[in-house]
Amino acid sequence: MNTTSATYLVPVDFTPASVSATRFAIDLSKNVADEIVLLHVIKNERDRHHAELTMQGFVSEHASDHKGKLTTKVIEGALTQEIEEAVKILGVDLVVLGTHCITGLGKVFRSHAFKIVEDISVPLIIVQKETVFQNIKKIMMTIDLERESVQIVRMAANLAKMFNSEMILVAKEQVDADFIQRQNVNLAVCRKVLEEQHIAYRFILVDGKDFIGNIFKLSQEEKVDLLAATYYQQHVHVFTESFVQNLAYNDFHIPLLTMDEESTHRGTQFGAMWG
Repeated sequence: MNTTSATYLVPVDFTPASVSATRFAIDLSKNVADEIVLLHVIKNERDRHHAELTMQGFVSEHASDHKGKLTTKVIEGALTQEIEEAVKILGVDLVVLGTHCITGLGKVFRSHAFKIVEDISVPLIIVQKETVFQNIKKIMMTIDLERESVQIVRMAANLAKMFNSEMILVAKEQVDADFIQRQNVNLAVCRKVLEEQHIAYRFILVDGKDFIGNIFKLSQEEKVDLLAATYYQQHVHVFTESFVQNLAYNDFHIPLLTMDEESTHRGTQFGAMWG
């Protein structure tokens, strides 16, 4: 198990989704030295007093059992900007983000959630309000044709190490020889990372017809506890922005570990937890 302490940031708006995110972060924490930061963003200062009182009640009801350090912050500003700033200032290793299902007004929250993904430079775990933390025994990660896709394997591998999980690497069946070669190169890198950390893994090719449907079918057959995929703002292949969004808003409420691919080019420091 990874014994290095970590800082988790949980944006909260006091909805059931942020309750789930808070509980998930608490259950994810494996070290008493870990810190969880609950962040609430207000639009103007006149809302501060009410927000701080609400935060106190929120902590008492949903986070009082956290064994490590718990910090609360109420900040005036724009949500995505304040999350990004908090990540930098606090040395955050991972953001746990609660979001709403994609029904009705949920489409607005869906877009908002992925604006956060695009703007911050650390990985996120996205949970739905119905998501309940399960001891992470199986992590399913998608491997695509781009080299950025192997970056998230290091993050997933750290979680696998913490929970003694099995990694299931999935990729779309390819017929083009060039695509197969590129995919195999990425797979070789992933295997190296996992073998160096002594993590059990399997590789499964998935039929490209209804690819995402087949991924969800496989996740149910394998009883997967966490999905992982690189987030691309723009992409010409199957791993488009909407692909990862659909993974996050799956009907089975499986949490998703993701990170914006552009962050892999910025030399981002993930903190000691991520190596």
